[in-house]
Amino acid sequence: MKYSADTVNLAISKGLADLKVGRDQAEVKIISQGRKGFLGIGKKPAVVEINALASKEIDDKYSNKIETEITDDLKAAEQTTTETKSEVVAVQNDDEDLEDAFHAAGNYLSDIIDQLGIDAEISVTISRKCVYFDFETDQQGLLIGKHGKTINALQILAQAYLDKLIKQHYRVILDVDDYREKRREELQKISKELAQRAVAEKRAFKLGPMPALERKVVHKTLANNHQIKAKSHGNDPYRYVIIAPKFH
Repeated sequence: MKYSADTVNLAISKGLADLKVGRDQAEVKIISQGRKGFLGIGKKPAVVEINALASKEIDDKYSNKIETEITDDLKAAEQTTTETKSEVVAVQNDDEDLEDAFHAAGNYLSDIIDQLGIDAEISVTISRKCVYFDFETDQQGLLIGKHGKTINALQILAQAYLDKLIKQHYRVILDVDDYREKRREELQKISKELAQRAVAEKRAFKLGPMPALERKVVHKTLANNHQIKAKSHGNDPYRYVIIAPKFH
């Protein structure tokens, strides 16, 4: 749709308000820069064309940007895990201090997603030795990223942050819109299909990098398949699984 105003910026603001979308959720094309004229004579408005992007287009447009930002933070987190904990004093393991640490990790995640332009609410649930951070947002695609890269990277960052705060080890799990369960079902299906192809075609298949929980799903799915061997390779967070026929 086309929008006009005295300046390009005003025209864009007018269009975004009308479409009820953010700047990152729209494609903007400048039709005319406009002209001020002289004493109002010959004045022409600025004209822009604005179209709201579909969710997939938004994901494709910004996934590389988000992944780059997440990767930079991830590299920093990897470095800090090899350093001493002198910068952050480990809290005692009583319930009150643990709760404070979990909420601090939630605030840390909130700051990151705010910088990525993602609006979300975070709830924290503790079960045994796991801490679940569940996101509620209308921007699930951006938060998850292609093949889960963004949410998995955020999970690694949160794990490194929490490990610096407490002495006990709690596994951090991030989820949004039941993504983890859907991903588990998807991995089970992919693993079985690749196992069949590996046997039929007598060759190995390599899955992309996955966090430990996802690799565990693949191994567990194929555990009773005596024609297949599934083995993890590489180092986290780039560790992956190779599915190959056992007698290849």
